[in-house]
Amino acid sequence: MPTHLTPKQKKVLDFIKKFTSKNNYSPSFREIAKYLKKPLSSAQHFVEELQNKGYLQKEENVARGISPIETGNVDIPLLGYIAAGEPIEAISNPEPLSVPKTMLSKNGLHYALKVKGDSMIDENIYDGDTVVIRRQETATNGQKVIVLINGSEATLKKIYKEKNGFRLQPANSSMKPIFVRDLIIQGRVLGVLPNYEDRTRPSTEGVQISAQKQFELDRIITGDVLEVMAQIPDSSIHLAVTSPPYNVGKNYDNHNDHMDYQEYLNWLEKVWRETKRVLAPGGRFALNIAPTGIKDFVPIHHDFTNQMRKIGMKFRTEILWYKQTMLKRTAWGSFKSPANPHIVPSWEYVLVFTKEKDRLDGDPKNADITKEEFMNFSDGFWKISPETQRNGHPAPFPEKLIYRLIKFYSYKNNTVLDMFGGTGTVAVVAYKTKRHFVHIDISEEYNDVAQKRLNKAKNLLPLFSNSQGLL
Repeated sequence: MPTHLTPKQKKVLDFIKKFTSKNNYSPSFREIAKYLKKPLSSAQHFVEELQNKGYLQKEENVARGISPIETGNVDIPLLGYIAAGEPIEAISNPEPLSVPKTMLSKNGLHYALKVKGDSMIDENIYDGDTVVIRRQETATNGQKVIVLINGSEATLKKIYKEKNGFRLQPANSSMKPIFVRDLIIQGRVLGVLPNYEDRTRPSTEGVQISAQKQFELDRIITGDVLEVMAQIPDSSIHLAVTSPPYNVGKNYDNHNDHMDYQEYLNWLEKVWRETKRVLAPGGRFALNIAPTGIKDFVPIHHDFTNQMRKIGMKFRTEILWYKQTMLKRTAWGSFKSPANPHIVPSWEYVLVFTKEKDRLDGDPKNADITKEEFMNFSDGFWKISPETQRNGHPAPFPEKLIYRLIKFYSYKNNTVLDMFGGTGTVAVVAYKTKRHFVHIDISEEYNDVAQKRLNKAKNLLPLFSNSQGLL
């Protein structure tokens, strides 16, 4: 079955088409080699590849017997994403994707999925590529298929029938096969549309690594969260602590806090995936969030938990941050009546996840939490008053909360990330506790406040002690 072309193959095919159209006969191998400035064997190799992929036909023992096969394109729906062991993520408004006719079967229904992950790299299917699929419920051993397992998880693998079920084999030597008794085949992969931008990364890998090595820590960085995080080296962060915008219409500087809810979730899932990438094995992610709304309750904390588990982060615990009293109440609902009473959440959650393993490796000498702190912080009910000095930000962290998270979940000299840094509480507390930090926020105004707070902290060490009531 014909598949998509590499840039060099497309270059050769375009030359053959133009030459044939202009001269009414096809080029010879020598003319192709001259155009490519390559040996004759290279021209022969490219022609053979284009034949195998269904873009050229060649009459044997005939001079200039090469001729292009006119393919044309067909639109098929791009339905979502596929990743090893993860559900298909549906696109709310599927858009048509134009693919060569030669990539499709003569009959049947077809669709496309974008690939997330590296489980099929030995079959030249990479993260960011798009696979073209024919809907079918059967397959033979060794075929690449989309299968549904456990009733809800879809994965792309090579399938093999075993004595007691099926073996789903990844095309990646670092990954183990999956054995299941039952599955549902949802389609067979016919071809791949490569993401050439991602595919070219290995050729510039040295440049990228050099840039990553030069990534400077202990900075207040102004920029888009995804663009800045893309510059952070893999596995270089030990602890991420953040509270994202809640999407409830708060007056953030330079941020739309009133997106469509699904758009909001999709955006943050990209941030969570980048967070997983930059975390070291055993690195922790402490995500502060609370359900929104009282009358119209939105369980955003559950949605985030599901997203994190979906991308492969392990859910370790949840901390209950009790942050206010019940002295001032206005939203009673049906006051003194069971008709429709409201529960006002006087707490927020800190959801804690880890990457790959539970243990964070580090020098025991750099574990600076005291016995009293450890015993106190390991109780998951943290009564901490909210921050009163807002510095122009609608929802700043209290330093006491961040102090506990940093001391409990990281070593001295570790690096702490806050990708929605706001007015800099995480950066300031990281500095005070002798950690490195990466602070990201899109707002220049908030970052100016964060820098001023950091400058002030650098002149006021030490600030933390039991007598100040910060523990």
